[in-house]
Amino acid sequence: MDRLRRAYHEFFFAAEPIARVRLFRRGLALWTAVYVGQQLPHLEELYCRPILREGRLDAWFGISPPPYALIVGLMAALLIALALVIVDAATRRAQLVVVALFLGLSLLEASPPRAYGELAMVQWPLVALAPVGPPDRLAPRWGTRLVMLQLSAVYVYAALAKLVEGPAWRDGEAIVLISRSAFYGQHLLSAGVTVERGPLALALAWSTIALELGIGVLLWPARTRVAAACGLVTLHLGIAATMRISLLFHALMLLHLVLFVGPPWAWGRRG
Repeated sequence: MDRLRRAYHEFFFAAEPIARVRLFRRGLALWTAVYVGQQLPHLEELYCRPILREGRLDAWFGISPPPYALIVGLMAALLIALALVIVDAATRRAQLVVVALFLGLSLLEASPPRAYGELAMVQWPLVALAPVGPPDRLAPRWGTRLVMLQLSAVYVYAALAKLVEGPAWRDGEAIVLISRSAFYGQHLLSAGVTVERGPLALALAWSTIALELGIGVLLWPARTRVAAACGLVTLHLGIAATMRISLLFHALMLLHLVLFVGPPWAWGRRG
């Protein structure tokens, strides 16, 4: 028990420079600003439409659509707070404002946010409560670890879900369906290409599962971290080149490499 207690304390509470979480925080703020910026031309449709409302607050409380002027004001305040985080000014207060406004606006959407938006919703409270200060300040690394664990959970869950939720990925059928889909497939390198059931579909399906599982596990040991990071980059480059999935998704996932592999000067004790 003592060994487990020491390992737990070392994992979450060992002191290290806060440069990594500080850089990730600013990157997350920039990512969120772009995410919000993409919504600006569509605020009325996303937040204020009176029909087809399936958002979180609608499902829980059946609220009326929020006024357009309110959404515009909240968006403006959120963008100002994000700018303060990006330039590292009034960091703690600005981060708490970002958490309140980003979560509030996400809950007010007429439809549930996309998965990467929901991931950012979970990450902002963790990042906002993490230590602040100059890059070389030593502080417990629990905030960094929680975000890193979250990323691992995303990839491990994605791999396990493909294995247990029906045979589509195990027999390669998922790759065939994606390649034929005008909504997800037929994009850039996959345009005009249709994958049939057989060895290629199986290889692509199982390599995806293996990459996701490997990323989730092998980013942690120092000896395999760089290889796993290369696998993460390869996975997302491959998806971006063949599937119609928002670049915001890839950017958010790749941003986590700041926490795992760099920058080198941000590491105190590697682990």
